[in-house]
Amino acid sequence: MRKFLIGIPMYLSWAYALLGYILLMLIFIGILLGLLFDSINELAVLENLITIYDELLNRQGVLGWIMAIWLPGQYFLSYAIYNFLKKYYY
Repeated sequence: MRKFLIGIPMYLSWAYALLGYILLMLIFIGILLGLLFDSINELAVLENLITIYDELLNRQGVLGWIMAIWLPGQYFLSYAIYNFLKKYYY
């Protein structure tokens, strides 16, 4: 029963961390493709990312700073929770 109760949040946090890492890699690939093929099609991933962080950091105050850290950091926090629960699972 203990493994079941620890296993569910452990695997959910692992799946969320994996989803986040895939999203961060897709954003990185989108930035690179936008830099290479900007004249072919309008990939504006980098411009959109800069706009989001500009809005958060300059116009939203302290809450914007917290959100700017939280947006990419939530996936790393999820992986840390997975590692913490993995110690108690095995």
